[in-house]
Amino acid sequence: MRRYLTRITQSFLVTAFVFAMMASISPASANEDIDAVKAVIHETAERWNSQDFSSVLGLWDSAEEVPFYLAEEQDDWFIGWEPLRAYLDPPRPSPVVEGIREEMYDISVKLIAEDLAIAAWHMHFEMKMRGKDPIGEDVRVSAVFRKTEAGWRYIHWAESPMTALAYMDRLFQQDVDHEKLDVILERARALRKSGQ
Repeated sequence: MRRYLTRITQSFLVTAFVFAMMASISPASANEDIDAVKAVIHETAERWNSQDFSSVLGLWDSAEEVPFYLAEEQDDWFIGWEPLRAYLDPPRPSPVVEGIREEMYDISVKLIAEDLAIAAWHMHFEMKMRGKDPIGEDVRVSAVFRKTEAGWRYIHWAESPMTALAYMDRLFQQDVDHEKLDVILERARALRKSGQ
């Protein structure tokens, strides 16, 4: 029982501390920080679009001991600087990638401390591989940022694609010609009504 009460007390103190920290952030300052985090997210897309992919590393907090990165096309997390650098700045860039384009939208940012923020958004991604037609997709992304002397920087990034079934449903839904189908549906409803 004592251990349980200690945990409740610790949880309460942590929650009170977070709320106290949030209360100390002025609304104007909070809006500036939120805009700055959004600017970093848009800058990330611009750096990918420049085709100098290694420049994306400059948007990460170099003081972070263990950055986390989950790329949706990879089997597992990149945990630590070595795998993150190997992904973003490999010794030899892939010869089959002709170009990548990204666009970030619907960005939501929440400040969780004076120097920490979390964000969630959608990323439209397009890529051209040598000898293949271009491909594109929309991916959900979330990240954790730390405020540094250089500005807001990533310490955690995770891409979250839809499940295969949800993605296939969306593809089928995109192939519907609603203008023509709506005429047919109205006709079917009218026939059902007249038969009642």
